[in-house]
Amino acid sequence: MGEAPEKTPEKSAKPEALYTVLVVEDTVEMAEVIQVTLERMNLKVFHETHGNQALKVFRDEKPDMIILDIGLPDTSGWQVLETIREEQPNINNPVILVMTAYGDPANRLMGKLQGIYGYLIKPLTPDRIEKEVAKALNLPRKK
Repeated sequence: MGEAPEKTPEKSAKPEALYTVLVVEDTVEMAEVIQVTLERMNLKVFHETHGNQALKVFRDEKPDMIILDIGLPDTSGWQVLETIREEQPNINNPVILVMTAYGDPANRLMGKLQGIYGYLIKPLTPDRIEKEVAKALNLPRKK
């Protein structure tokens, strides 16, 4: 009688994502670049274009990081952040990266008062996104 063949692991199987990231960005093309970049880093990504829907995903998924655009169609990113801080008072969780075209001192002060980790100033490159996210989540970067 023959023995059952040994099962070999599938080479295409990816390891489970280390962290989850919620990307809140209303420009779909920008969000796609961010999503592909983060997925290559083995991160699970959720994307929303509106602040109110992003808050629902935040509540349901409890992401480790949020990349948050300030200019959203239905509300401001600052309002989304304020709601998150009311519901999740631990200022270090989730890690917040604010994404904006405005790097002015007033916006930076607002971010500092809200306890954000850092800023991503648009336009962004995949390398810059990877560098900042890896730093914020304390991930090793691929060489």
